[in-house]
Amino acid sequence: MHARAVDPRVCPTCGGALAFEILDDERFFVVWSCVECGVIRATEPSA
Repeated sequence: MHARAVDPRVCPTCGGALAFEILDDERFFVVWSCVECGVIRATEPSA
């Protein structure tokens, strides 16, 4: 049996491609946006 890992570059809503932009490179704050449906996700490491 094989387990499939979730690809972080694929939109969880529509399956489209995600584009990212680094907003703060000192805090590693990154915003991901879907090219197709426009969903926006922000990621920041916990302290």
